Order: sequence, then structure tokens, then C-alpha cells
Amino acid sequence: MTKTPVSLIRCTSYETAAVADGVRRAIDIMGGIHRFVRPGEKILLKPNLLAAREPERGITTHPEIVRAVARLVKEAGAIPMIGDSPGGAIKGVERVWEKTGMKQMADEEGVRLINFETAGALEKRIDHPGIPSVHISRVVLEADGIINLPKLKTHSLMILTCAIKNFYGCVPGLRKGEYHKMAPLPDDFGRLLAEIYLLVKDKVRFTLTDGIVAMEGNGPSSGGDLRKLDMIAASPDALALDSFLAVLLGLKPEKIDPLRYLAQKGGGEGSVERIEAFGDSPASFNVADFRFPSNWHIKLLPPSVVKFLGRFVWIKPEIIPEICENCLLCVNSCPVKSIHRPVNGGKPVVDRNACISCLCCHELCPYNAVSLKASILTRLFFRQ
Repeated sequence: MTKTPVSLIRCTSYETAAVADGVRRAIDIMGGIHRFVRPGEKILLKPNLLAAREPERGITTHPEIVRAVARLVKEAGAIPMIGDSPGGAIKGVERVWEKTGMKQMADEEGVRLINFETAGALEKRIDHPGIPSVHISRVVLEADGIINLPKLKTHSLMILTCAIKNFYGCVPGLRKGEYHKMAPLPDDFGRLLAEIYLLVKDKVRFTLTDGIVAMEGNGPSSGGDLRKLDMIAASPDALALDSFLAVLLGLKPEKIDPLRYLAQKGGGEGSVERIEAFGDSPASFNVADFRFPSNWHIKLLPPSVVKFLGRFVWIKPEIIPEICENCLLCVNSCPVKSIHRPVNGGKPVVDRNACISCLCCHELCPYNAVSLKASILTRLFFRQ
């Protein structure tokens, strides 16, 4: 039986030549760029541009990863373009491009940056009990192919964000917040992510992950801690890649909601026994004691139990006034408007009764001013 391949390559820095060598090796193991890209094709490079953060903060895909892939796409005679819909785009996507280093790199390489917010979207039906259809960027659907370039990070809602979660950026604008509101529980949101991936799956040529500097702890933004893994990982199968990396880091794939749903629907290879790593040995990477979000133990409970005890087992955000800079990004990004600024001024506060625990505020806060507070029952269940 032929196993699904995953490339694992050691790369110790973001120096241009080192990344170019690592990326080429990872793709060559899978058959080379000419296996995935044909001359004249328009290929969308989809990095993780979560918010306007500098590359050294480890929150977004490093521009050198994108540069290396763009050069290979051009080498194959195709036309690369770069696009994403950042959570912070409400302040202008150009600011995100500048801060993340994507604009400078794209200018140097002559690659077009695509604004998903202004390029239009198409509505597509999905199989979800609470969301009958979603809007996907027209650019994503009309590209000849997609190369997925996620950042390897923890995620306070989904536990791990990598290949599959990165496709949520195909949803343009404020609709991302609306879908959070319509799928508030991790189980529901995980199913949504799986359905979005299935919409674009046939266009995805391969996924290549930036894990040179990853994120552990309460990611995927300022609340997480950087962890140098010196790793580039790639696979033609996004589910196989996420499943393999989950096990490598110490977590069962079935505990990650979108991976469980995709495996059930045949959206790729989810069995690690049928996945094989090539390149550098998995044992050579320093992944010991990799830390997942503080709320990950909730995944040890069956979803039915979590729903039944939902009023008592929860993680909610809380604003830290001493750190908050009053940028109001949390207020503007909350899909259910559960964060407000007091009438007489001061720092924002969270209405816990209205909060749906989507943790968008925690994800987007640029100052790490949003902490995670657990209910008494949660703390009793999962003492750490």
C-alpha cells in the first residue's frame, strides 16, 4: 500500500538562501515543482496573514517562505499571486501587507498582492447544520491552483492551526466574524472549517508549512510563545500534514475538530499509519513538551458532554486594563458585540453572558491584553 508522503526538512533560519534550499528540498521530495504547477497557470499563494504583525513575532507566515515558493512557481513558468483575508483588514489590508513584510517581498519579486476584501466573493452551499452556505473569495475559486502556506501555531479555539485552518482566510471581510457567531462551539466551528476546505480541496496543489519558528501555548497571536522548531513540512494532502504534525507534537488528530470531520468525510488521509515522512528524521526535531493552549483539556470530554455542561464548563476572554492600549480592535471584531467600552471612557470590558467564546478578541489583540479565564468547574476538571 502506497502511503501519503510528508516532507520534513530542517531549516534553522529565515535567511533567504537557507529557506530557498529548504523549500526546494521539501518540494523535490514530493516530485518537484513541475509535478504541481504547469506553465501559464495562475497560482494563488495563500499564507497566514492573521494580522498586521512583524515577521519576527512569529504570528504570520514569514515572507521568505512565500518568496521561495513564488520563485519556484515562476521557475515552472506559472504566475504566482499572493492573497489572504486578515482578521485585522478592517483597518486596511495594505497595513497588514506592510507590517508582515509581504509588500516589500512582493515588490522585490514582482508578484501581485490580491485584496480579497475588494475582489468579490461567491456563495457556495456546504453541509453544516447551522450554516447552509458560505462566501468564498472569487480569487480563490477562479485561480488555476492554490499553494497553501500556513504557519504552525497553537490556537485557543481549535487547539492547532496549520493547513486546514489556514483556509478560513478564503472567507473575505467581516463574514468571518458572522460565521463565528453562527458556529460558536468548537465542534461546530471545526465542521465549518472542514467544509470550507472541501470547497477548495481540488484546487490545492500542496501545503508547505512554516515551522522554523512556530508558536506554542495560547496562540495564535500575541498570547502565544515562540518555539523554534527549525522545521519546514509539506504534503500534497492537507489533512495528512495536519494529522502527522499533531501526532509529532503530542496530540491525537481526532481531538482536533476539523481533522476529525475531514477524516469522516474522506477529505484526505487522516490515519497516521498510512502517512510516511521523508527527508529529515522526525526524531531529530525538538518537539518535546510542546505546549498546547491552556484550555485544550476540554477536548478530553466528548462534544455531547461539553454541550450539556456548556453553562458551567467554559473559557472566556477578559481584558487586562493595565496592558490594554484602547485600540478597540477587540470591540470592533467581536461578532456578537459582547465587548464594549464604558460610556464614561476607560478600557473595554467583556459581557460574559453575551460572549460566545469564539476568542476572536484574544486572537487579534496586538498587545496581549486579552487573557483567558476558566469557570470554576473547568478549573476543577482540568487542574494543571
